[in-house]
Amino acid sequence: MNFFKHKFIITISFIIIFSSMLIAQTKEAPAPIAAALLVKVIGFEKNISAGDITIFVLGSGDITNELKKVIGQAKIKSVQSGNSLPSSKPSILFVADNGKADAAMKYTQENKVLSATNMPDLVSKGVSLGFGVGADNKPKILLNVTSSAKESLDWNPAIMKVAQIIK
Repeated sequence: MNFFKHKFIITISFIIIFSSMLIAQTKEAPAPIAAALLVKVIGFEKNISAGDITIFVLGSGDITNELKKVIGQAKIKSVQSGNSLPSSKPSILFVADNGKADAAMKYTQENKVLSATNMPDLVSKGVSLGFGVGADNKPKILLNVTSSAKESLDWNPAIMKVAQIIK
């Protein structure tokens, strides 16, 4: 029995290390790529895609500017930004400030708001949806299923086929 327990621990450790390595190899997605991917991916979340979508960007003018270009697509109604958490609840909180990530994740989990980012390392820390560029220079979608559950998100299972899953 001790042998199996030891083997199980080694296997879990390998999975965690391998997942961390994959994320570490994924670079921050440039603003145009992150905005384009967000437009495509939000249709996979059943609750958000059912109505008008408002996005609040925490800390990045580049992301805000790119997202404002896609207002009207995928039911995106408005894009706002600021350096502090929003006063009114958006559909999506796009975290573009690493220093405010913890407060943002607390906000999204308490208010049941989808958190997204273009900084892949934040996905392993608790942001639900991330975008990056892999070592192969191809765009990557990262999905933290544990954080998604805490934000009460309802993903279409098809996203599991296109996203790298983080637990």
